[in-house]
Amino acid sequence: MNRSLLATKGLLNAATNVSSRRSIHAGVKDPLQLRTRVPAEIANKLLSAIRNRNPAAVWKAYNDISDRGNISKLPGEYHTMTLQSLQLKNLGSYNQDEIKFYRECLVNIIKTMKEQGYQPDIRDYNLLMDFYGRAGDWKASTGLWTEIKKPNLYTYNLYMRAALQSKKYKEVFRIYNLLRSTDIQPNEFTFNTLIEANGRLGNITEADKIFQERFTPKTPKVNRSIMSSFNHQPKTNLPTYTKAISPLGCIIPNKNQDFLQPSNDTFEALIDAHGRKKNTTGLSHIYTNMMPKYKVTPTLKSYNSLIHWYCYSDDIEAARKVFMDMAQNNVTPNAVTFNYLFRYEALKRARPKVAESMIHYMQKEYGIKPLVSMYKVLIRIHNKHNREDEAQRLYKEYTLVKNKLEK
Repeated sequence: MNRSLLATKGLLNAATNVSSRRSIHAGVKDPLQLRTRVPAEIANKLLSAIRNRNPAAVWKAYNDISDRGNISKLPGEYHTMTLQSLQLKNLGSYNQDEIKFYRECLVNIIKTMKEQGYQPDIRDYNLLMDFYGRAGDWKASTGLWTEIKKPNLYTYNLYMRAALQSKKYKEVFRIYNLLRSTDIQPNEFTFNTLIEANGRLGNITEADKIFQERFTPKTPKVNRSIMSSFNHQPKTNLPTYTKAISPLGCIIPNKNQDFLQPSNDTFEALIDAHGRKKNTTGLSHIYTNMMPKYKVTPTLKSYNSLIHWYCYSDDIEAARKVFMDMAQNNVTPNAVTFNYLFRYEALKRARPKVAESMIHYMQKEYGIKPLVSMYKVLIRIHNKHNREDEAQRLYKEYTLVKNKLEK
């Protein structure tokens, strides 16, 4: 197997931290707690790479063991730890060839485990489901699901997430109904995914209902969607999508069920739902009323999401206010924050000079390197209006930035 591609762009150097792995895979083995039953000369390099969180070294050591004919001497947990070490945070940072090769690595480990008589456990399947979902590979996700004999809550959650990430929104509700047919209790992640799926379908009323029914203690006065007064969707006699696929009765909690505490992820799902419908009044209600009520402090991701949807809805004043709030709350913006504001000025308001000043501001005030795409946008605008001198000047800057990023 060609291993050289793994070093390209640090492909395997973006492994997630131990805490995030535990939350996804329901118990990851810690190599420091192993009672080693393998000769040191065989497994030491592999264990050292795993302990040092060095995925590239893990993959090299694993293949070295195989090349020397010692793979049969590895216990099952060593294969599992190797698999868990090869994780990526953001697949969007890698091209299709890199993702394809990374998939081959994971599949190769699973195949080797089976050949050595070790059945992959639910942690291994969950890791693969997470990867297939983030890769948007619905066919692989459904194929993997058929192999899993005893899914746990993490499996259902990741399968629902895979449907969402693969834009198979109907499947989110179908999988949720499969979960409800078991004795496994859904958690906050489950309902966050349902809220987001409704948002992708434009059903903000249904998204609000899920929040009300799962995250809001009931009172005698509450009998409607938590933000129905802020929704401006036309009435229709047709059934809503959620009612058609997953009847509302299926998501009403039992009388004795405890209500969940919403998190930033919950509110980000709501923000996404309202933002897609350009419901800026709803966005403001979530941000200024609901999040403080539940004592949820916005994160950088929350702020970026709000700025994104305010710009999308042409409410630049609200976006600027959120940006100012970030400074007051000591939350440092990143390139994503500025990119939303930049694109609004450059593309929606056709003000390339203002957009360019934003590039200089983010560099001077925050030391943030501009995105290459920002220069491309400005160059296209100037070329379109036959401003060749401006386009050439920016192209020189663009070349310098691109060269620095590629080093």
